Amino acid sequence: MSNVLRVLKWLWQMKLALQRLLVVLSGLAITILIFVQVTSRYVFQTAIFGIEEIACYVAVWLYFLGAAVGAEQRGHMSASLVELVLRGETARRVIRLLVCALSVVLCAWMTMWAWSLAKWSLQLGMMSTEINVPVGYAQLAMPVGLALMTLYFFVELVELIVNWKRSPASHA
Repeated sequence: MSNVLRVLKWLWQMKLALQRLLVVLSGLAITILIFVQVTSRYVFQTAIFGIEEIACYVAVWLYFLGAAVGAEQRGHMSASLVELVLRGETARRVIRLLVCALSVVLCAWMTMWAWSLAKWSLQLGMMSTEINVPVGYAQLAMPVGLALMTLYFFVELVELIVNWKRSPASHA
């Protein structure tokens, strides 16, 4: 069993490393694309056809993979006024649990919706206006990023439940 856990942990780490690498490469690609376009426009007085569209496609992937990285690192934003108002640790834990469960449900629902949208675009053969690339390629970033977010919020939910059962504060 420990070999299986080691393999699963290794796969998890490789997925995280690949995801972070794609975020860094996407950010770098957008920076280079915009720099090239600005340089060509203002230095050489010519525009490179389609570069903005490519940058937009890459940006969509960057945003959704970046959001998934934020969910994995638990760096997502939250309006935690409720936690400030509530006095007891049990009440705070209940709110965290409810927020996390709601995040799982919403991300799962949006993943299905985004998958339907991307699939529909690909089936219709919708093409981009400048570079004639399927629009569905950019839209696939949504279900991929949202599925990763669903996974990370689910892992967080499981950890909250397990920690609640182990913690002596849960009996207070």
